[in-house]
Amino acid sequence: MSIGSGIVLELEPVSCAVCGTDPASSKTVFEGHDIEFRTCDNAFSFVECAGCGHWYLALRPKEKDIDKIYANYLTQNKDSAYHPSGLVAWVKRNVFDKQRMKHVLRNLHDRSKVLEIGAGSGRQLEYFGEISPCPIELYANDICFDDATRKALRSKDIRLFEGAIENVETEARFDAIIGIHVIEHVIDPKAVFQWMSDHLAPGGVLYFETPDTAAPARYVFKDNWGMTHFPRHFHLFSRETLAALARRSGLEIVRHTATTSAPAWNMSIRNSMKMDALTRHHSVFEIFNYSNVLTLSFFTGVDLFLMLLGFPTSTQQLIARKPVMGGKR
Repeated sequence: MSIGSGIVLELEPVSCAVCGTDPASSKTVFEGHDIEFRTCDNAFSFVECAGCGHWYLALRPKEKDIDKIYANYLTQNKDSAYHPSGLVAWVKRNVFDKQRMKHVLRNLHDRSKVLEIGAGSGRQLEYFGEISPCPIELYANDICFDDATRKALRSKDIRLFEGAIENVETEARFDAIIGIHVIEHVIDPKAVFQWMSDHLAPGGVLYFETPDTAAPARYVFKDNWGMTHFPRHFHLFSRETLAALARRSGLEIVRHTATTSAPAWNMSIRNSMKMDALTRHHSVFEIFNYSNVLTLSFFTGVDLFLMLLGFPTSTQQLIARKPVMGGKR
């Protein structure tokens, strides 16, 4: 199948990053192409590890091609159907994000250090600084910040860590580390969790959001489930696998539950209709994007209903804490 990119990437086979099992005995759970951003014509598949059950991209792009698979990505492309409108962004920040972050905010004190991994433009981190009940020090990490973002964040006294977080060397110890839909993108999630555990201060909290493989939407849409996100998602986690990574790195689980994920429904519908996210299509079906208040409100209601019944959604929320020796902080 060609999706019109004209690019075929050289892929590399990998073993399970969680337990090291060879993919030869693993079974395929998803197959697909980069329908969303059309960065390459390659076919991709997620496999379920025969050793530990973790789902991962068995043949994935090489590190040298990472910039290619993020070309025109939603964080930079304001014309993308996945770029939220000003209204939707405001509601997300002031209603949903504020509610979700209350567990982290409770842990902060004067001059607390807060790090966001995969910070992108830094808007989420800046907002966190605005709603913090006390003055805090902000740190942002990403593989690479563009010149404009780098300059803007430094002008706001946000300290930058560029490169894979597990390779960053710092003496800083953080009272909170945040990762919103980032752990599924990394090469070595086990190393990332260990780095976070090593760099959390005693009593420090980790807040993570990532897709949940038990989501009802993935059974409905199968290969077109929006959270497959070929080929930018290298991993997909069950709650069991994600919690195990946290515990093995020395963290205690505080809260592990579902959270609303309305855009995942819209992404899945777009994938099913083979509608890319590069631009907004001129058709009635363009209501399935990150800006349409009606569809996002409807699917938020669906997710809230699922959560009320105790079902997962397309996004899981993990809050973990680094133990305090002797029980005192």
